[in-house]
Amino acid sequence: MRPSLIVPFVLCTIACGGAQEWLAFSSMRSGNRDIWVVQADGTGLRNVTSNPAFDDKPCWSPDGKRIAFVSDRTGNDEVFVMPVEGGAAKNISNSPASDQDPSWSADGSLIVFTSDRTGNADLFVVSPDGGTPVNITNHPEWDGPGSWCPVAPWITFMSNRMGNQDIFVVAPDGTQLRQITGHQAYDSNPVWSADGRYIAFYSHREGNVDVFLMDMQTGQQFPATTGKDWDADPTFSPDGKWLAFASHVGGNNEIAVTPVGAAQLVNLTNNPADDRQPVWSPTGEYIAFISNRDDPGYDIFVMQADGTNPVNVSKAEGEDRGHVWRPR
Repeated sequence: MRPSLIVPFVLCTIACGGAQEWLAFSSMRSGNRDIWVVQADGTGLRNVTSNPAFDDKPCWSPDGKRIAFVSDRTGNDEVFVMPVEGGAAKNISNSPASDQDPSWSADGSLIVFTSDRTGNADLFVVSPDGGTPVNITNHPEWDGPGSWCPVAPWITFMSNRMGNQDIFVVAPDGTQLRQITGHQAYDSNPVWSADGRYIAFYSHREGNVDVFLMDMQTGQQFPATTGKDWDADPTFSPDGKWLAFASHVGGNNEIAVTPVGAAQLVNLTNNPADDRQPVWSPTGEYIAFISNRDDPGYDIFVMQADGTNPVNVSKAEGEDRGHVWRPR
């Protein structure tokens, strides 16, 4: 690690510490894939869905009281919503097609999801209480998944409608569609900063996979990571000053961070296992990620945001995945 970066990074994580935080994730530990929740220290593990169907891709409501997820309990993949504390799961997508990747709006009034009910993947929005889903992309090429801006009514998504994979933004009523990347290389998996100022994504435009940033006020795009290593899966710290990402530094995937705008990599995990998919907690105290260091099928780990004290919080045979933090 670079000494010039360690001190301010540690001070930031201490200042951001807060009350116990919860993760939702999907696991095969019950014999089929279910949605589970657990606290950041590994305690409080609880099965939320407990259904013989395949339940996956959990997503918390902004108030932390409900979880949207994908299930095939009706015979095909649908989006369901249920209370975190238990109760009936409501089918809100209601289609014989494949419905995937739910994401809540910041005010909790809508859920965007991807569906192939039009013959290809399109974005739809629907109330979390149910109703008729509205198609907001309606294009013959593949669109999705959708990701909501935390502070404004905008949805980013990927599409190959221009001949390669680019990133677009659209209003939740389907208007104001705008292409925001247009490189001949693929651009993938956009994520918003908490204040809506930046989008991070990864791209092959430099000849290898790097993380890029886009300033949504100016449209400027610039690399957040550089070098010959594969860098992907970006996530912003809550204060927007840091990016965590997976980097193939040293010959295997590690969880790394860089200050936004500095492109100076700090390896947090330093482990010979495969560590990927970091997700920063809402208080900034923790980073969750998946690793095969204890199980070849991958477990979910939580570490302090400075890389110390990694804890296996899922501890089950088979793949644990889809880890998302409860909003603060």
